[in-house]
Amino acid sequence: MKLLRVWIACLALLATLAFAAPPPFENRLADHPSPYLAMHGRDPVRWQPWGAEAVELARKLNRPLFISSGYFSCHWCHVMQRESYQAPLVAKILNTWFVPVKVDRELDPALDAHLIEFVELTRGRAGWPLNVFLTPEGYPIVGFTYLKREAFVALLNQVRDRWRDEPDELRRVAAAALEEWRAMRDPGDPPQAPRVPMAPKLVEQASRLMDEMDGGFGQQNKFPMVPQLRALIRARGKLDDSARLDDFLRLTLDRMASQGLHDLFGGGFFRYTVDPGWHTPHYEKMLYDNAQMVSLYLQAAAAFNAPRYRATALETLDFMLRDMWRGDHFIASFSAVDAQGREGAYYLWNDEELKKLLTPEQLKLARLAWFDDAPPESPLGRLPRWHADLDTLATRSGVPPRTLRDTLETARKRLEQARRARSLPADHKGLAAWNGLALSALADAAISGQGRRYREPGARLAAWLASRLWDGEKLVRARDGERALAEGSLEDYALVAKGLSDWGRATGDRAAMKLAATLVRQAWKRFYRNGRWMEADKPLIPMLDGKLALDDGHLPSASAVAVAVARTLEGVRGDKRLAGQVDAHLDEVCARLTDSIFWYASYVEWLDRQLALAVPHAGAVGE
Repeated sequence: MKLLRVWIACLALLATLAFAAPPPFENRLADHPSPYLAMHGRDPVRWQPWGAEAVELARKLNRPLFISSGYFSCHWCHVMQRESYQAPLVAKILNTWFVPVKVDRELDPALDAHLIEFVELTRGRAGWPLNVFLTPEGYPIVGFTYLKREAFVALLNQVRDRWRDEPDELRRVAAAALEEWRAMRDPGDPPQAPRVPMAPKLVEQASRLMDEMDGGFGQQNKFPMVPQLRALIRARGKLDDSARLDDFLRLTLDRMASQGLHDLFGGGFFRYTVDPGWHTPHYEKMLYDNAQMVSLYLQAAAAFNAPRYRATALETLDFMLRDMWRGDHFIASFSAVDAQGREGAYYLWNDEELKKLLTPEQLKLARLAWFDDAPPESPLGRLPRWHADLDTLATRSGVPPRTLRDTLETARKRLEQARRARSLPADHKGLAAWNGLALSALADAAISGQGRRYREPGARLAAWLASRLWDGEKLVRARDGERALAEGSLEDYALVAKGLSDWGRATGDRAAMKLAATLVRQAWKRFYRNGRWMEADKPLIPMLDGKLALDDGHLPSASAVAVAVARTLEGVRGDKRLAGQVDAHLDEVCARLTDSIFWYASYVEWLDRQLALAVPHAGAVGE
């Protein structure tokens, strides 16, 4: 009996010790310099930041990695946090059976692109929040985007049970799937076809996707797709008849500037619209979108001799400098949700607010011009957008155009001033690639006749990129004080090189052009291997063997930008070894990817230049 009591006491002690034992790891995101990661620092999920320590922990504990990638201004990322990652049941499963890792996609774009491709391949579409289970060795098991909590818990339990019961089989299947994925990337032998100009091919492929009623591409969500639009504007001069293309481009530019994609009161552009008519935006504002829009509208202003496009470009750049500028660089984004978690609340207006802020005459004309009588898109109110041009509105209202314009401008200023009392959370990271795009925008503005106005911020931004993100040997993605938040990826090297090159050409800044030359050489050295582009220099998990070329997405193709800078930058053009790499790469792209050139639009100019150089040479050989 005494022995039994001792045994029971020992069991109780062991149970107490087990209960009191600290968990194998804790949530490590509190006070992280990334606002997106820091907002998960108080979740009950024991989030780990992405890095070698998280991968080693998964291998040590023999647990799958659960990687959740998102970004600060993503609405559905906030929703999934609220519904699932703050739920005790979800936290218990993740903490007990997995190593949960939170990724800021803006700090780890190469990892995010790898996982996006996997989810697109296996699910048909991808987006954020992006969630993928990996074996401890880094082989992807299953991925998905937003799920409601009940569905998420069911999937967690399924993966847990499968890993607990047959981990070796799951490892084998995941590793085999990665090899199959790698084989799918191999384009095989190129077809033996004559080389033809790419600009007409681009227009032909684009015409199949053009929305000639509302502009843009496709019939669902509408994204700006700036690389494609810029390539199409350049292609105009290479067509025998560009009338239809011109009509489409003007329609697209006008709709983007006048409808819900564009912030009518504060300037700047939202990420995309959720409808084909450009009416209802997804409300985050990203630096990379706005920087590219500046360059697009300045290019369009010159191509179409249209001052209204130049005005849109400079208004957008002024928004960036007023709201996103931090003295020597630009921040990353503004959130889609306000401090209370309400999507679009910063930008929407209800009738009571309008009546309070505007005079009866201003209210009457504002409703006619910007707000219709249809049910609002949101219970929070309506987003202002133009419902007709000024002359049409003057006819409808009976108010002379000049009086109408002045009244609406006064009303706009009143509403904009009132809006500034609202909350709009921001992601204050200064990202290399995105600031490279912004420097290109400042350079484009400087050579458009606004040199003096934009020279000072451009010089400060160029100096920030050179002194804060380049250490003489490598480029970092972003810094928090003296700490590098992430290593520079291919897009960072390419887009910073282009920004510095553009700025140097616009202003004569020789130091900027010299650093641009160094960075583009580093891009080819670090990321171009065996005829394929790697997006990360030293991946921590088994990534694929790179891509022949990177396609255009929300950013222009980084590999195409690396080609462009290598082809145009003084001090690099004479590098025979690099020129040979560029030639070989363009030949491969031309041979293998021209049937989908719309998705590689940033290559078109350089493929056609390559063809123009090759034609006389071919003739000489034939003789």
